[in-house]
Amino acid sequence: MTSKVLPSVTKTINREQLIRYAAASGDFNPIHYDTTVARQFGLPGVIAHGMLSMGLLDHLFIPLYNEGYRLREISVRFRQIVRPGETLVFSATLGSIQDGELQAKISIQSSSSDMPKVIGQAIFSPQPPSPGKGNS
Repeated sequence: MTSKVLPSVTKTINREQLIRYAAASGDFNPIHYDTTVARQFGLPGVIAHGMLSMGLLDHLFIPLYNEGYRLREISVRFRQIVRPGETLVFSATLGSIQDGELQAKISIQSSSSDMPKVIGQAIFSPQPPSPGKGNS
């Protein structure tokens, strides 16, 4: 099978997203909202939650969900911090199908850098048909 690249998705991270994510996740670590505290920990300023990037990554997979796949497994490595104001580019290259499951390599990088912020892989399984749908 020839590799296929999913259409990339671009999202700009802003402070409102950090606040909303903190409220939804319960992660109120001050490095995500207080510049002084972030700098005390050696950071250049406030940083985004790593899992916020992962949540936004899900937008990339919509074409696969529309084709009847579901995300079965994902494994990533966080390589760089994400700061408010950064524009992230989410991308995936689909690989082989093994035992009916689709393999994908994923990447999140800043639009202003060639270094990926996050790299990893995902496995998608075909979604079984819903009972009663088209089974007459």
